[in-house]
Amino acid sequence: MKTNLKFLNDLYVIKDIQEDSQGGRVIIQTEINPDHALFGGHFPGSPVLPGVCTIQIMKELLIFHLGTRLELRKAGTIKYLSFINPEVNRLINFDLQVKETEEGQLAVSATVFYGTTVFCSFKGEWGKTERE
Repeated sequence: MKTNLKFLNDLYVIKDIQEDSQGGRVIIQTEINPDHALFGGHFPGSPVLPGVCTIQIMKELLIFHLGTRLELRKAGTIKYLSFINPEVNRLINFDLQVKETEEGQLAVSATVFYGTTVFCSFKGEWGKTERE
């Protein structure tokens, strides 16, 4: 499943979406492009997806899934637990659990993983915005 998401001109594509029937959880599988120019500088010969790119992909997937523009309002916890090497880990799953708070923010708990390897865990709040 290709989408029109073009973060950094083709860093990833969405491969699969599994949505919880109650709508609060979605698992989106992405495929990272190991030939992307980003990996020529981060790091030559030993490519690693930068942590900030992982969070940006998460943002774009939330926007795609929810159909609204978002901005990060609070990053309570971000833990990077393992490197994402696109030559080894092309497929990455984003398990996104979303709940609306009383203040109208979106509380998100996320796990970025593939198989038994967890790359990142995230807990924070996103807010709807007019700008991208």
